[in-house]
Amino acid sequence: MKTWMSGDAKGERFLQRVETRYARLFPAAIDDKARRAVAAVAKHGDKALVAYVRRLDLKGRPGDGFRLRGTVAGGEEVGEGFVDAVELALGEAQAFHGPQAPKGYTLERDGSAAGVRVRPLESVGVYVADGSAASLSSLIGAVVAARVAGVARLAVAIPPRAFLTSPQLRYVLDRLDLREIYLMGGAHAVAALAYGTDSVAPVDKIVGAGGRLVAAAKRAVSGVVGVDAVADPPEVVIVADARAEADLVAADLIAVAGEDGDALALLLTPSKSLAAKVERRVSARVRRLPKRSPARAALKSSGAIVLVPDLEAAAEIVNRIAPQRVELLLAEPLRVQDLIERAAVVNVGPWCPPLLAELVGGADRGLPAAGAVRFASPLGVWDFVHRTVVTRVAAHRYPALAQATAALASPEDAVLHGESLCTGSRGKM
Repeated sequence: MKTWMSGDAKGERFLQRVETRYARLFPAAIDDKARRAVAAVAKHGDKALVAYVRRLDLKGRPGDGFRLRGTVAGGEEVGEGFVDAVELALGEAQAFHGPQAPKGYTLERDGSAAGVRVRPLESVGVYVADGSAASLSSLIGAVVAARVAGVARLAVAIPPRAFLTSPQLRYVLDRLDLREIYLMGGAHAVAALAYGTDSVAPVDKIVGAGGRLVAAAKRAVSGVVGVDAVADPPEVVIVADARAEADLVAADLIAVAGEDGDALALLLTPSKSLAAKVERRVSARVRRLPKRSPARAALKSSGAIVLVPDLEAAAEIVNRIAPQRVELLLAEPLRVQDLIERAAVVNVGPWCPPLLAELVGGADRGLPAAGAVRFASPLGVWDFVHRTVVTRVAAHRYPALAQATAALASPEDAVLHGESLCTGSRGKM
C-alpha cells in the first residue's frame, strides 16, 4: 500500500486513475460475453436459457429445471444466533425504509391543477449472487424496500450452487416468504428476467449485485427494463486525523479490500504520523494473509494513503472520486460530514465498521460504485415506484397559456401544434 501526496504528480496520476475507474470496469470480452447471452435468450427464450443453465449453472450435473417448485424448505438448522441476527437486520431495514414511502401531491391554482401520482412497480427481479453475508443483506434490503413501496411480485434469481449449499440463504428466502425463485445465474438469468421466456415471466426492474458479467448484462438490458446502478467492486474511503486508531483504520481498509481484488481502499489524512502507522499496520496484516487473498491484489492496485494539507482538501477528493462508502474517524466529524456531497454512505465515528453498517445498519445496501454516485443513490423505496404527472388547465386560463405556448414553440412545431392550439372549442377562446 503506497503513500502519495495529494498535490504531487504521482499522487495526481493515482487520483485520476481512481476518478476514471468506471471505464476499466467492463473490458470488451466481458461486454461481448454478456451481450451474446442476452441476445440468445431474447431470441430463443427457454431453448437458450435451458442450455445456459445446464452448461454454466449445473455444469453437467443432473437437474430437472430451473424454477423452484413449491415453497422453500423451512425449519433447517441455521443456529439461534443467525435467526436472531436476521430478525435484527429485518427490523433495522424496516425502520430505515418505512419513512421513505413516497407520496404524490397536487397543486391547485386558479382552477387549474398539476400534480404527481406515485404507484409501485408491478414486478421486480432480485439477483442473489451467493449465500455470502453481503448477498443476504442485499436481498433483505431490496425485498423490504420493494414491499414498503408496494411491489406485488418479486422474482428471485440465484445460481443453483448458491441455493443448494447455503442453508442460511434458504432460511432467509423462507423468512421473507419469497415464492418465485429461479435457480439460474449469470447474464442469461438477467436476460430471462428482462425479456421473459415461456418459463420466466418478465419483470419491470432488476436489482442486486452479481459481479462484472451480471453488471454487463444489466447494462445490455437497460431500457428494456429498469436496472440499479453498478454496485461492484466495493469501495471505502477513510478520512482520519491524528487521533484515529491506526489499527482500526488498517483493519477497515483490509476488510473492504478482502471482498474483491479490484476493491478501492483509501485513507485520506493530513497526519503524516497516522499515515506511517497505518502503512506499517497494513503491511503487517497483509503478510499474514494467504497469497491469493483478494486483499493483496486490491491494496496493490487500488489501495493507497493520500496525504492532504487539511480535511477540507480531503472532502474535495471524496467529492471528486465519488466513492461508495466514506468513513469519518475524526475528532470533529460534523465539520467534514457537511462538506461531503458525493458519497453513497457516510459512516461517522468508530462504531460503524463497513460490515456492520452493511449487514445490520439498515441503510448500507445497494450502493452504487465506480463513480456512479455522481448520478445514482443507494437502493431505497424510491427505486421501486414510478411517477405519473397529471395536469388539468382551467378554461379561463387557456388563452394566456396558449398564447405563451405559441410564442415559445419552435418553427418546426408551429404548424401542426398551432392547429392543435386553436382547433374546435379552443379556437373560440
